[in-house]
Amino acid sequence: MYYTVALWLLVGCGKGEGTDLPDPLEEGNDWDMVIPSSKDKPGLGDNDGIPAGVPWQLPHGIEVVARPDKPFSPDLGLLHGSLNTFYADVNFINNLDVTVTVEIPSGLICLFKHEGRTQNGILTSTVRIQVPPTYADVNPPADTTTVYLGLGCLNYSMAFPWEENQQWDTQDYPIGKDMYEPGVVTTDPNIRKLLELLKAYPKLRLTQHYNPQEMFDEDYQIPEWRVIYTMIQGALWEITDGPGLMRKDYRELVEALQPYK
Repeated sequence: MYYTVALWLLVGCGKGEGTDLPDPLEEGNDWDMVIPSSKDKPGLGDNDGIPAGVPWQLPHGIEVVARPDKPFSPDLGLLHGSLNTFYADVNFINNLDVTVTVEIPSGLICLFKHEGRTQNGILTSTVRIQVPPTYADVNPPADTTTVYLGLGCLNYSMAFPWEENQQWDTQDYPIGKDMYEPGVVTTDPNIRKLLELLKAYPKLRLTQHYNPQEMFDEDYQIPEWRVIYTMIQGALWEITDGPGLMRKDYRELVEALQPYK
């Protein structure tokens, strides 16, 4: 892959409808482009701006708020998603008196909300969160329902949010605490082709943490359990920053995904 070497250093679907793209799993040349590049689109690759998408609609009574002083919790029950290049915290308030199920859709883009050129992230699987009443009108209010979304990166050349984590609660985790806000759900047809492929592999659900600082060790090797996530991130970067995903790389990804059905 175009980004194979960099992944080892840094990483901490059928034929498209209405296109002439070849079916990735049919016979053909290894170098056939089966998912085109989106590297010239706003908010992707090396481009500033807001990525194309539709608004994420929250259920009635639910709000997303900032909690910059809430410590990161390593409780794996709070970690959701199927890719883990970095995490973003999302804090919900429920203004109703009943528990509400919040669906966070595959393709939700979390936008870096501070100054500087740091990765935007994308959720690669749909997750559902139970949000109990917060009772925001009482004093003191109940705590927010905070979860952590494991995300893929959409901007290969930009910084990772965890690079300067020094706080006691974040220094050993790939969390971008209070750095992101949910944005749009992507409508990019090329990214959506990759997301459609990943839908068939529910065992990608995140069940472990990793320490991104270890990747800077001279003798670092990617743990076996993380290899599939680096492959998915590599495929995503081929689309957002590279020339697109070739048939050979698509087939290799599909083969590696088989244990995760």
